[in-house]
Amino acid sequence: MKPTHLLRMTIVFIFVASGASLYANNAQAQAFDVSQIKEMLRKDNKITWHGYYEFEYWDSENKNSTFDAHKITTWMGVQLNKKAYFSAEIEYEHAPKIPEERAGGSGEINLDSAQLRLMPFDDTVAYFGVFYVPFGIEYYSYPGHKNKLVSRPKVMKSGGVIPGTWSDVGFGVNQVIPNVAQVDVFLINGDARNGGVSRDSSQGGNNSKTFGARVMFDQFLEGVNIGASYAAGKWDKENENKSARFSAHLRIDSDIITQISYAPVLISEYVSGSDEMDSSVAGKDKNVSGYYAQLSSSVHPKLEVVARYGEYNNDDEKTDNTQTETSVGLVWHMMEGVQAKVEYQWNEEEGVEKDNNQTAFQLVAFW
Repeated sequence: MKPTHLLRMTIVFIFVASGASLYANNAQAQAFDVSQIKEMLRKDNKITWHGYYEFEYWDSENKNSTFDAHKITTWMGVQLNKKAYFSAEIEYEHAPKIPEERAGGSGEINLDSAQLRLMPFDDTVAYFGVFYVPFGIEYYSYPGHKNKLVSRPKVMKSGGVIPGTWSDVGFGVNQVIPNVAQVDVFLINGDARNGGVSRDSSQGGNNSKTFGARVMFDQFLEGVNIGASYAAGKWDKENENKSARFSAHLRIDSDIITQISYAPVLISEYVSGSDEMDSSVAGKDKNVSGYYAQLSSSVHPKLEVVARYGEYNNDDEKTDNTQTETSVGLVWHMMEGVQAKVEYQWNEEEGVEKDNNQTAFQLVAFW
C-alpha cells in the first residue's frame, strides 16, 4: 500500500471517529430488509407508492461543472391477495427527452423492477420478472435518501468490476432461516453486450443463463449482516466463455447493537471475479477485484458525518491499473422528506496520475 493510500485511510477513520465522539441523537440507522414483502402482505393497505428525487451539482477537475437532475425514481406496489404482491420501479435519469435527438444530455428511462412475488409459506418468497439481482448489499443503500454520500463506491458502479444495482429478468427464491440467515437463489438471462454482467430483457445476448446465490447471516444478532454472493454464466455471443463474480460483505450497525445513537455504521464489501478471454491483453482472461469500506455516524439529530475508502482493478493484466477513491461528506436532514449532502472525493491511479478529484452537492426529496 502506498503511503498516500495509508494517509487517506487514516483520514477516513479519524474523520468519522472524531465526529462520533461529539454527542448523541435519537435517530438510528435502519438496515434494508429484503424480506419486507412479508410485512406488506400482512398489512391491510392495498396499494403502496413511494419514490425519491435527486438534484445535484458536480465540480470535477478538468471537466465542466454542471447541475444535474440526476434521478427521479417511483415505486408502486399492489397487494393482490394474502399470498401475492406485485411491484414495479421506474427510474428517470438525467432529465430524459423522448425525441431521438439528445444533444446536450444523455437521459434514460429504466424499468429497474417489475416483479410478481408469491409467498407459499411464511418464510419463503418466490419472485418472477425484473428485479435487482441479489448480489452483495450495496443496492440496499444506493437510493439518494439511503446513500450517505453523493457518489457510490466505484467498485460497485463505474469501476468496471460489477454494478451494485444490477437489474435483470428471471426468477428467484428468498428463504429465511429464523434466527440465523436468509438465502437467495436465482436464475436470470445471459447477455453478451455487457461482458461480465447479465442485463438482457428479451432478445440478444446468448443462450446461456446466469445462476447465482447469496447468503446473509442477518438474523442471529440485530445490527449485524455478514454474508457472501456468487453469480456465473456465459458472457459472449458464441456462448463459450464464462463470467463469474464472488463477493463477501459485512454491515455492522453498532448504534443498534450498543443503543448509542452516535456509534458508527460500517458497510464494506469485497468483489472478485473473471471473464474468460476478455482481457485488454489478447488471449488472456480478465480478472477483476475491488473493495470499499464506509463509516457513518450521527453526531446531531440533523447531521451525519461520512467517510469511504475504496480500491479496485478492472483488469489485472494491465500494468499500473489499480485505482483508489477516498470520500468524506456530510448529510444534513433539513426537514421531513428532505436531505442535503456534500462530498469531496480524491481519486488516485497507479502510474500516470489524472486530475479527477471532485466536489459534489445533492438535494434529495423522498416520500
